[in-house]
Amino acid sequence: MTSAELKTLRESLGLTAQWLADQAGVQIRTVRYWEAGRSSVPADVSALLERIDRMLDDAVAQAVAQITDSIAKPVAIPEITLVRYRTDDDLWRFRPEMRPIPVTTHAAMLMRLRRALFHVGIQSVIQYMDPEDYLDWLGDRPDSETERSEWAATR
Repeated sequence: MTSAELKTLRESLGLTAQWLADQAGVQIRTVRYWEAGRSSVPADVSALLERIDRMLDDAVAQAVAQITDSIAKPVAIPEITLVRYRTDDDLWRFRPEMRPIPVTTHAAMLMRLRRALFHVGIQSVIQYMDPEDYLDWLGDRPDSETERSEWAATR
């Protein structure tokens, strides 16, 4: 991976240089050296970013499949509401499988999903998650992506 590819991929994933430094166990200056081409990009760092990129692509493909499968034809395709989290803690609370991925990477995934839905003729809107309001609305029902989307659609 070239230095330009590293920086481009990192930024497209919504990751900060500090996050990458923390995950790689290096100082931020080392990440800056990699991105400037002053040091070669380690294979494990390239692999980490490529894994995250594939994870987002896979999550988008799975979400598009679930959404399109759940829409009855020939009914008019509804607008889908996607949930955006404000903080890392909120993301990890409701999507623990995403830890240690930051909320900015989840936002990058939402934009990929929004574009993918648009390409199959489905409009979408992104709404912020309000955990306390959501949990009040949820009541005794089990939490799920579907419930979060339904809650967000009412906001």
